[in-house]
Amino acid sequence: MNNVFSRTFCVAPMMGYTTPHARYLYSLLSTRSYLFTEMIAAKSIIYSKNKSILLKNINIKNPVAFQIGGSDPEDLARTAEIIQKNGFSEINLNVGCPSKAVQKGRFGACLMKEKNLVKKCLISLNTNSSIKVTMKCRLGVDEFDSYEFFKEFIEHILDSGIDTIYIHARKAILKGLNPKGNRNIPPLKYEYVNRIKEDFPDTRFILNGGINNLSQAKNLMLSNIDGVMVGRLVKSNPFILNQVDSLFYGEKYRDTNFMQITKNYFSYIKENIGCDSIYRLLSPFISIFFGIPNSRNIKIQIHKKIKSNSIDELENFFYEINNKSII
Repeated sequence: MNNVFSRTFCVAPMMGYTTPHARYLYSLLSTRSYLFTEMIAAKSIIYSKNKSILLKNINIKNPVAFQIGGSDPEDLARTAEIIQKNGFSEINLNVGCPSKAVQKGRFGACLMKEKNLVKKCLISLNTNSSIKVTMKCRLGVDEFDSYEFFKEFIEHILDSGIDTIYIHARKAILKGLNPKGNRNIPPLKYEYVNRIKEDFPDTRFILNGGINNLSQAKNLMLSNIDGVMVGRLVKSNPFILNQVDSLFYGEKYRDTNFMQITKNYFSYIKENIGCDSIYRLLSPFISIFFGIPNSRNIKIQIHKKIKSNSIDELENFFYEINNKSII
């Protein structure tokens, strides 16, 4: 099941961050970036009373992959049928999250020790979906971190019929290391990703992990990988996305107008008040105030205005900020 969307530059799924609101902001800055939802557990989609919120897919030009967490093929079959009805471009199985809660639910990175089950899950998703099915994984887990283990895992799950895999180029350590530590402490091994592409040239491999700036991301594209995926870089300042369409897709550079982006985004917020909390609606915009001068004071003022539900005051406050320190 192929589609026409390019995965040259992808924004990683991030719990608590890649909400529909964040994806709308990202779409104002880049129409070509390939976006992801947060990871949503399969059972939440089936049983939650708030499934309409979990499945919300705003009308934007960007392709959006829905990332699912689960290990029960029957549950995944049911979720595939639900997800494809909501306009998503792809269903992505999470085989990389190392959190304790995810391990307890028997999905995420711990599944790398159960390649047969992963293949069954992917087959179930593929069989019950008319949209593309992919997987995101690590290089290995715990003591299972050799290239031979990684290659055998990939070779096995490719029998499911998928042809696109996103790889966080570190192993996961399931005990004694929290998710933050798992994003930084296990060493990066980009060479594993390059080797796996050489061994399986017909499979599309997207590299994730340790990408600190767009120049580095662009340089990584000079190797034999098929795309890059960034997460914290975009979270800390979404406005870097205004460079993506020209840098990675060859389009003419469009200078970002901070005032217009702010106006468009606050129009979106006002349309969605009552559907979510003001904090969650505004959260993607607040993240631009990391590491800029006077950021602590700025965030204190923003939080005060959020508590008072002063949407117009918040909007005017953003207009007053020196956008040159952000963009």
